[in-house]
Amino acid sequence: MPAGPQQIREGVIRLIISSHEGDISVSDIEAHGGVLEAVNYTSLSYIRLLDAIENEFGAYLDADEGAEALGTVDGIVAAVLTELGSDAA
Repeated sequence: MPAGPQQIREGVIRLIISSHEGDISVSDIEAHGGVLEAVNYTSLSYIRLLDAIENEFGAYLDADEGAEALGTVDGIVAAVLTELGSDAA
């Protein structure tokens, strides 16, 4: 059974936290509106995140395409759902 939007969102947040180079929490992310730059997300963390998303969900997200949209939790979730197609929606 494919993951739904809520499971994808939870997984993306978990991967954001695990790929960050420091201590952040779900509440830190939410307090900053899901904006990765606002929680001091580094370019290395971002690369780790994209790799983890590809490994976990099988969704390839190109950092060079739509980089602005991939700077937020909502943008990343939307990109993963789009990449996975209608099965996840």
